[in-house]
Amino acid sequence: MRTLFEVKSGETVKITGFDPEIPRATFTRFALFEGQVVKCLAKPGPVVIKEKFQTIAIGKEFSKKIYVSKGRML
Repeated sequence: MRTLFEVKSGETVKITGFDPEIPRATFTRFALFEGQVVKCLAKPGPVVIKEKFQTIAIGKEFSKKIYVSKGRML
């Protein structure tokens, strides 16, 4: 299974799941949900993603807990 950490800059992916060891509320605080399509904007350290009008920076270790698949264009 691929994680958000493995996504390249400019790539669009769909969130398919989260690490079951982490409470789902943790991801909800970042406005991250299964089925959501996001675009990776940058990976200078944290993974910077964009979902419609919202831009979020996610730490490297946290991004390894978010599972993704190939997404459609935003």
